[in-house]
Amino acid sequence: MWKRVLKMFIGLYLPLLALTLFLYYSQKVKLIETIMERQIRANTMKKVSFEEECHSFLRNTHYWANLKYPKNFDPLIAHSSFLRSYLELIEDITFYDQFRFIDLEGKEFFRAERIGNDSIIISPLQNKNYHPYVKAGLQLKKDQIYLSQISLNKENGEIEKPHKPVIRTVAPIFDNEQNQIGLVVINFKMKKILDQIKYKVEDKNVYLLDEDFRVISASTIEDDLPYESGNKKSTRDGILYTKAITQNQDSTFIENGHIWSQQSINLNGARFTFGSISNVPTEIVTPSNWIMALEIPPRLVTAELQPVFESLLTFNIISIISLLTLCYIFQKKKLEKELFYRKLESKNILLTRNKVKLEENNVIVNEMNNSLEIRNKQLSDFNYLISHNLRSPVTSMSVIVEMIQKEKKPEILHQLLPKLGQVAHSITQLTEDINDYVAILDNKEIKIIDIDILELIHEVKHEFTETLLDNSGFEVRLNLEVWDHISYSRFYFKSIVHNFISNAIKYKRENVDSYIEFESTIENNQQVLYVRDNGIGLDLDRHGENVFKLYKRFHRNISGKGMGLFLIKSQLEALNAIITIDSKVGIGTTFKIIFKK
Repeated sequence: MWKRVLKMFIGLYLPLLALTLFLYYSQKVKLIETIMERQIRANTMKKVSFEEECHSFLRNTHYWANLKYPKNFDPLIAHSSFLRSYLELIEDITFYDQFRFIDLEGKEFFRAERIGNDSIIISPLQNKNYHPYVKAGLQLKKDQIYLSQISLNKENGEIEKPHKPVIRTVAPIFDNEQNQIGLVVINFKMKKILDQIKYKVEDKNVYLLDEDFRVISASTIEDDLPYESGNKKSTRDGILYTKAITQNQDSTFIENGHIWSQQSINLNGARFTFGSISNVPTEIVTPSNWIMALEIPPRLVTAELQPVFESLLTFNIISIISLLTLCYIFQKKKLEKELFYRKLESKNILLTRNKVKLEENNVIVNEMNNSLEIRNKQLSDFNYLISHNLRSPVTSMSVIVEMIQKEKKPEILHQLLPKLGQVAHSITQLTEDINDYVAILDNKEIKIIDIDILELIHEVKHEFTETLLDNSGFEVRLNLEVWDHISYSRFYFKSIVHNFISNAIKYKRENVDSYIEFESTIENNQQVLYVRDNGIGLDLDRHGENVFKLYKRFHRNISGKGMGLFLIKSQLEALNAIITIDSKVGIGTTFKIIFKK
């Protein structure tokens, strides 16, 4: 029932949800536009405040540039009284950090520095002809003022500590005969101004960048001009995490949920009169084009949208409850009408289930029959293995016991008794192998171990009278120099070797020194075992298709059941090995076994 209620509810609610999303999107667009307008106003205020501070510095410099200095101006000795009253004025203007006169060769001839906040002292003179702002100042014409980049103050090539951000203004100065006597250079403190820029407006982030997009000051970091202190990430990408800030034009945009507003500050080439009597404009020369950027993080936008979201959410909750109630009542009435038909249908389903259950039981019975057939085949193989593999050692034991009973010579008896022990050991080992095979039948898992082939073949040799006695006329040859160990089922491998030796003995030629040879080699990066004998051989043209089939016998004059080669092939294929045969009548047979990785 609830599924039907939900389906009906979705059909009715989706149009309402679409309307809600449309209203929310419309309100969001309008609100973001309002936020952008406020952001532009706030950024403009920051920009204007910074420009006014720069105008103040330029106005101060313009004042010093337009003083009428005495001829052969010497502020330290001859004209110290001329400068004394001005020094008292500088001492009260706290944003002055350094005040210097520099001659036309770039050497200072007057230097005053602020100590603390209230005092100005005369400092030792320095040669500044290598500084960029001095070089730029010497290129200035009358009625031009140079405004430097904002930087950390350095003394003798080292950044002053604690860090002191400054901006320098440079202007040419002239004596009362309009001859240029040098430059006036003023270092203005920027710490308070940068702090004012960093002050957040409505929790917005503020950034001041230079023309290379390096961060001069930001509300998100404590230090000013971090790139001069060795911070390689103090760029637009490293602190603002955006590449959209450019110097092309003033703009406001949205990126990854952040609302950005950028405004350029470009004073180069600007002209100001600074209220001079001559009303001649002064041109500003500066290498700096600053960018004032204001960022509104996504959380502030989300906070602005929260009331709209909450009102629409409340409306949707009420709508959901009302629609669910309506859908529930309607579907309940409909369900009552269908109840009778469902009861009839349930009876039909019950009959169908009984039929399916009977079919499932038939499948289980068929699977049990198949399992019994497999187990019967395994038991048949097991019976053959027991009768076949036990026959040889038991026969050997009977022959040796009979020889011991008839033999009178002690030295011969001394040779026979150890062989009797070897046969007994073979029977014991065979019993353990049979137990392993029974475990395979029970667990349906084949145990793989590392096998010493040489040791295993010697063990199997002791099960046959023909290989146990020294003068039997049958030889087991071993050529296992390439490899003599393999990971395989010990029971299977021993059964395979046993069948090969048994067949070689059974089908040997008369009046010939018979042998079976085991040779190991590597072919195509795979272990290969050749098994050769010089027995009576097989006619493969006649019997080739039936060599490895069950109950197939090819020599009627020799007893057998036709299971040996079938078991060999089955046990090899069970562990992903391949066997092939090459045989010629009257010459012998060669088996090739490839053990795949």
